[in-house]
Amino acid sequence: MFCIYCGATLPEGATKCDLCGNAVILSTPDTARSDDTPKKPAAGDPPTAPEHPSESVPTEAGAVEEASEGTSANEVESASESAPAPAAEPQPENEPPEADDFPEELSSGEQLPDSQPPVYREGYSLAPNDAVPYADRYVYEEYDDDRPRKKRSLKWLWITLPIVAAITATVVGIAIWFNAPMQQLTRALDANDYDTVTQMLPQLSEEELRGMASEMETYAETVIERYNQGESDYTSAYELLDRLRRLFPDSGLDDTVSRIEALKASKDAFREAQTLEKNGEIVGAITQYGLVIPEDNNYETAQTQIEAVKAAYKQQVLDEAQALVDKKDYRGAEAALLNSSDVLGDDADIQAKLEELKQAELDDYVEGLLETAQGFVDEGDFAGAIQLLEDATKEDKRLTQQIESYKQQYKEKVLEEAAGYADNSDYEGAVAALEKSKDLLGDDADIAAKIAEYEALYPVLLTDLSPSGGMDCATGWTATDASGNSYGSGLSFALYPVIQKTVETEYAPAGQYRRLTGTWVIESDSADDFFATVRVYVDGSLQYEVTSLTRTGSPTEMNLVINNAQTVRIEVEGSFGSLRSTGYVYLADATFRN
Repeated sequence: MFCIYCGATLPEGATKCDLCGNAVILSTPDTARSDDTPKKPAAGDPPTAPEHPSESVPTEAGAVEEASEGTSANEVESASESAPAPAAEPQPENEPPEADDFPEELSSGEQLPDSQPPVYREGYSLAPNDAVPYADRYVYEEYDDDRPRKKRSLKWLWITLPIVAAITATVVGIAIWFNAPMQQLTRALDANDYDTVTQMLPQLSEEELRGMASEMETYAETVIERYNQGESDYTSAYELLDRLRRLFPDSGLDDTVSRIEALKASKDAFREAQTLEKNGEIVGAITQYGLVIPEDNNYETAQTQIEAVKAAYKQQVLDEAQALVDKKDYRGAEAALLNSSDVLGDDADIQAKLEELKQAELDDYVEGLLETAQGFVDEGDFAGAIQLLEDATKEDKRLTQQIESYKQQYKEKVLEEAAGYADNSDYEGAVAALEKSKDLLGDDADIAAKIAEYEALYPVLLTDLSPSGGMDCATGWTATDASGNSYGSGLSFALYPVIQKTVETEYAPAGQYRRLTGTWVIESDSADDFFATVRVYVDGSLQYEVTSLTRTGSPTEMNLVINNAQTVRIEVEGSFGSLRSTGYVYLADATFRN
C-alpha cells in the first residue's frame, strides 16, 4: 500500500498515513454500494459523476472492522479531516457536475479485486474501455489539464513547517556555533592567523580563558618558533604574545615577549651583518654576526660566517701589516695588528706576526746601528762606535757581540799604539795611550798589565832611586854653570885635592833599562884650574869615559846604552892645579831609560 499524498509505503490495514497524516480509505468487494459505483455511460453520452463525490471509493471491510467504536469508513475519513462531510445534494443523472462537486481531497486508491472493473468518474482521464494502468492494482485519480482542479489540502505545510523550522534552527545553531569566539579562535589557531587570535582572545569568557591557559603556553612557544623559522611576521607575533601575557598572567608567559624581542634583535643583527659583509665592512659584519643568539635559527650560519669573515679579515690585516713593514713603518704595522685583537682576540697567527714584526724592527734597528758604528770604526773612532752601541735603546746580543768585537779591536789598536811609543822609548806616551783606553775598556787585564810593564820602563831619575853602593850623591839642589845656566834632578860629586879626589856611586837597574842619560856640568863655583874625568861601569865593565871636563867648558851630554844591565857604577875623578882648588861635578837629569 502507498499513500497517494506523500507516496509513503503503508502497512496492510493502515487507515492513516503516519508520515503526512492523511486518512487511507480501503474498499471491500462485498460491501460496495451500487449507488457508489458509477454507471457506464452509453456511447456518445457525456460521463457522469457519482452522486456523492465524497463517497466515490467504497470503504473496505477491513477498515470498518478496525474502527473499534463502529464508525463507518466515511466517518473515519471525516474524523481525520476534523470536520463532518456535508450531505450531498441529489442531482440529475446526466447533469454536468459543478466545480464544487469535485471532492476537496484526493482519496487514496482502493485495492480492487481482480474481477472489479475500474471506476470511472467525470473529469478523469481513464476511458471506459481502458485497462488499469498501474501494476499495483490501485486506482489513482487523475485530472485532465483542461478542467479546473480543486485546491489541495495545506496539511503538508503543518508537516513540513516543523521540519523546515528544525532545519532552520539547526542551521542557525550551527552558524551561531561556527561564529562563536571560541570556534573562531580555534580555527585561527589552526590556521596560525595571529591577528584573528589576538582579536578573539578578549572575547572569551573567563572560564574559557582558564581552560585554554595551558594550551596557550604551548602555543606561545609555537608562535616564537614560527617567527624564528620565518613563517610569521614579528608585529603580529609580538602583539599576540603581549596579549597572551596580559590575559594569562599566571601561565609563565612573561618572558615570551622579551624572548621574541631578543630574537628580533638577533635576526636584525644577522641581516645587518650580511649587508656589511657584502659591502666589505668586515669588522662591522663580525660584530653583528656575534650578536646572533643561540636561540636564533641563524646561529649556526652566523658562527660559520664569523669564522669565514674572521679568516678573511685576518688575512687582510696580515697583508696590511706586511705592506707597512716593507715600508719600514713598524709602528704602523704593529698598530694594525694590535687593533685586530678587538675582533680576532689573541689569534695565534696575529701573535706570531707581532713577534715577527718585532724581530724585523729589531733587525732593522740593529743593522742600522751597526752600520753607523762601522762608519765610526772606519774613521778610527772606536770610542764613538762603542759608545753608540752601548747607548742603544734596544737590547740584542748582536750589539753586545759587536761591542766586544770593537773593544777587542780597539784594545789591539791601543796596544799597538803603545808599543809604538815604547819602541821609541816613549813609555810615558805608551802608558798615556793605555790609560786613555780605560774609558772604553775599563779595567782590562791586558791593558793593566801593559801599563805596569811600561811604567816599569819609565825613565827614572837616579835621584828617585837609592844607590846600591858607593856614595849617595843625590843632593836635591840646582846647579849653575859658568854661563849661568841652571840644572836640576841630578847627582852632585864634590871633589877635593887631598881628602876626596875620587867619588863613586852605584845603582841596580835590575835589567829594566837600556840606557843611562844625563848632562855632565862643572858647576860655576869650581876652581878654574880644576878639571875632571868621568867613568861609567856597566855590570863591572867600563862603558863610558869623559876626560878634561872644565869649568869653562860646555856641558857634555851622556846617552849610554846599558842593555838591561843589572848594575851601573859611576866614578868621577878630579885633578887640581893647587891644593886650594875645589871642584864640583854635576850629572844633571841623571836618568835610567829604555
